[in-house]
Amino acid sequence: MDIGSLLNIVKSIPKEKLRTDAGIKEVIREMARKSGKKLTEQEVNSYAAQFRQMQKTENVGSLLNKLSKKGVTAKDLENIKKRFR
Repeated sequence: MDIGSLLNIVKSIPKEKLRTDAGIKEVIREMARKSGKKLTEQEVNSYAAQFRQMQKTENVGSLLNKLSKKGVTAKDLENIKKRFR
């Protein structure tokens, strides 16, 4: 799945769903399904906990920095920035 497809999925998520634990888990399951993955309940809980922690500690700059360290190209980072403006 390319960056553009992922960004379209992310943009389609209603922000209200990200306010509750059940909503976060629902979004994680839906994204896994769209990417062809089947997650166990334990995996969903783990991803939900990671997401809640990131909500508290991360910002856009730190996330873009982490993506660049994971190998996302500068061109892809620019595309991400443009799509979120």
